[in-house]
Parts: sequence; C-alpha cells; structure tokens
Amino acid sequence: MAQTIREQLDESGLFRDFPDNIKQQLADMSRTQTFRDGEMIYQQGDESAAMFGVLEGAIKLIGEDPNGKFFFFGLVTPGQWFGETSAIDGAPRGQSAMVIGNTKVMVLRRADFVGLLDRQPELYRYFMPVFCRRLRLAGQVMEESAFLPVSVRLASNMLRMHRARQQYGIKLSQEDLAACLGVTRQSIFRVLKEWEKNGWVTIEYGDVQIAQPQKLQELIEE
Repeated sequence: MAQTIREQLDESGLFRDFPDNIKQQLADMSRTQTFRDGEMIYQQGDESAAMFGVLEGAIKLIGEDPNGKFFFFGLVTPGQWFGETSAIDGAPRGQSAMVIGNTKVMVLRRADFVGLLDRQPELYRYFMPVFCRRLRLAGQVMEESAFLPVSVRLASNMLRMHRARQQYGIKLSQEDLAACLGVTRQSIFRVLKEWEKNGWVTIEYGDVQIAQPQKLQELIEE
C-alpha cells in the first residue's frame, strides 16, 4: 500500500517535483481510506482538516448557493489531488467533494503537512508553478464565459473531461454539464439534441457521451 501512495506522489502534478526524501516523509504521514458511490468526503464550508489524492475511482467537486443552484467545478481522477488549497491556507472548504463509484483516496492531514512546511519553508516554492497554471486556467474559463457562445463552452468542457470519463466510466447528466457552465439545463438542451442528430454525442438517461470528439474540436477551432 505504501508503494501505491508513493506512486501517487510521484505521478501527481502537485508533488511530482518534490525531493524524494520529502515524498517519502509525506507517504509515511499518509493513510488510505475508501468511500462508496455518492458519499460526501467533505462539504462546502467544512473545516479543512486534510488534503486528498485519488488512488481509485473519481471525485466530483461541486458548489451550491443558498437557493440550491449548484456549480460543477470538475472531476478528480487517479493521480490528482483535491482539497489542497484550503489545506494549505486553512480556510473553510470552497466546494463539496462527492464520490463517484467505489473510490480509494490517500489522506494527508493538514496538521502534519503544515508542520512539514513550517520546518522546511523552502518547500513552498514547489507550489508556485502549480498555482500559476491554475490561475491561467481560471482566467481562460472566465474569458470563455464572457466571449464564447454556450455551444463552444459546452464543447470545450466536455472535451476537457472526455478522456477521464472514458477511462473511468464516469457518467455526467445534462444537469451536470449545464452546471459546469453556470447555466440551466434548458440552455444546453437544443445544442445537445442537434449534436445527437449529427452523431456527435450520444444521450442516455443520466449521461451524455462524446461520440465524435473531432467534431467538437472543429467547432471550438472555428
């Protein structure tokens, strides 16, 4: 099991460049935990007690406003981390983490991790490239929301998740896809039906899959 944890640390973008001795310390600090489909690992507003790396299965990150409208931030699949931002700054959880399928995660307690950073503050520099990439991606998403039509934004979001969904058998409904864009299901219904008619996607109960990814890519490039 320790080897599986080391592989998670070696492969993830978050810790991949850390020195080997530090990754071994992180592995020694960590434990594994399993969850069943539909369970909540944490909810928006919860205290940030740990960060998590996915070993098996997948996680859906979602946010919800007081009126019950939710926003789908994205999927976390094996080799990726979630909950690390609030585990570093100590702020309450900004999203909820819902399990998709039977899932195993690596758990690294915030107290242990922050203690390591306090002892070796030079490790903070390894996070700079990671968070810069995330800022650029967030800016790209904001630009898409401001300038691109819903159809292009939908194609872009579906393509971003396409490989992970195929590899891990993840289903996403029309409601999920609409929540990725911050729009209603009705806003994307006509687009998806037209794509289905053209053979670009397949629509089933509770799931929409890409059948011809090159067509969605061509739509984006246009």
